[in-house]
Amino acid sequence: MPLLICRTCPRYDAHATGDFGRELNAAIARHRQGGTLLVRNVACLGGCPDHGAVAVDGPGKTRVRFTGLGVQHAEAVVQAALAYEASTSGTPADWPIPAELAEHISSVTFKRTAVPTRDTASSGMSP
Repeated sequence: MPLLICRTCPRYDAHATGDFGRELNAAIARHRQGGTLLVRNVACLGGCPDHGAVAVDGPGKTRVRFTGLGVQHAEAVVQAALAYEASTSGTPADWPIPAELAEHISSVTFKRTAVPTRDTASSGMSP
């Protein structure tokens, strides 16, 4: 199960392009469980203009993309990747998403999986 990290974020800042991926990779490598993850650096995860994109993905599972992340999210990204790997479907309702990442789930993920948000869950409406 790879953890996908955008290697071009922030894509439209010529002076900082690629910084996010390099910094997040370094933070994950320093994490005690980071070495257990298969990390793949990809050219783009389609998070623009909300750079700082990562995704968890695996065969037969829902791809879940997070955007607007920074190096300060490294711990939560590692925990999310490990929880996702242990899930059977990959659907966000099937595994515990770290609180720090809950507001960073891509809207594309929500549209494809019909995961209720806090607002819609309390109102009984679907997203």
